[in-house]
Amino acid sequence: MASITDSSFPDIFDSLATGRDSSDRVLRKIIEGLLDGRYQPGQKVNARQLSEELEVSIVPVREAIHILAGEGVIDLTAGKGARIRTLNRDEVRNWWEIHGAVGKLGVGFAAAKINAHPESAGLVEDAMELIREKAGTLGGFDFIMVLLRYHMVMHEVANMPELNEATRRLGIFFWAIFFPEYIPMQDYAAAYVRNHQRVTDAVLAGDVDGATAAYQYHIDWSDALIAGERPDPGAPWIHHRSA
Repeated sequence: MASITDSSFPDIFDSLATGRDSSDRVLRKIIEGLLDGRYQPGQKVNARQLSEELEVSIVPVREAIHILAGEGVIDLTAGKGARIRTLNRDEVRNWWEIHGAVGKLGVGFAAAKINAHPESAGLVEDAMELIREKAGTLGGFDFIMVLLRYHMVMHEVANMPELNEATRRLGIFFWAIFFPEYIPMQDYAAAYVRNHQRVTDAVLAGDVDGATAAYQYHIDWSDALIAGERPDPGAPWIHHRSA
């Protein structure tokens, strides 16, 4: 596993790489552009410009675009070319619910396996410390990557790398770009810490039911924020979302 202080998601590129140098250079260029904000939702991906910029033929550019279209990152439309996909509020909520289900499985399995290896508790504690350290200091997307690293640690403790693969296939590195649009994450930094501390305490105690219940609370709370609710960050939040 990468260092716990690495807040990136290093598997993004490696999992999509083709082994063909030209195509992989284009893939890396587009993915890095998404992560650093050079590519914005709805923006056209100019194949000819990429070809000239990277000094490759149009063939590997088209291959990279089709790979990312298959990952749901790029929309290919006849007559309109390739554009970075856009997501509305309801779509972001739906993807969050799906990702939350994977995260909930991870913390439950981690709680069940926390005592299987002597280093497991330290990994979980370090992951939680990174959340405390970065909360309120990073921008929305970068902080989400810290939270994702937390879950990758949970998956390691659970000895279930398949959950990392599921997370990658859900494309969180793409749709998480939309989180800052709907959640003022720095305003709720302390609440993010509290929510994850509850999950962490339950995992360290080996309390499977407590860990999954605490994370379900976080799922519901985050969904309410995405939906537009703005609770008092310092007051208890009551779940009243309609079905």
